[in-house]
Amino acid sequence: MLFQVKDFAGNTGAIAAILRAHDANAQVTGEPVAGQIDVAAQLTSSQVITALHEAGYEAVRVSEPRQIHVSGGSTCCGSCS
Repeated sequence: MLFQVKDFAGNTGAIAAILRAHDANAQVTGEPVAGQIDVAAQLTSSQVITALHEAGYEAVRVSEPRQIHVSGGSTCCGSCS
């Protein structure tokens, strides 16, 4: 799940710790320049947003980018055929 986090400042470790309090196996990767985090956890997007909000972060879910099929290109996932 991809989230836009206001005032993220690249502190992925702090955000991971917040989410691991709710799911010990949560994994978080961050993109500080874009202010985004990618979360892999057994939490709903609402639970992630609530946990971050309670810790003082403002977050919103970002739609996952869709793969575009390009015939003969490397973006093909094989599900079209």
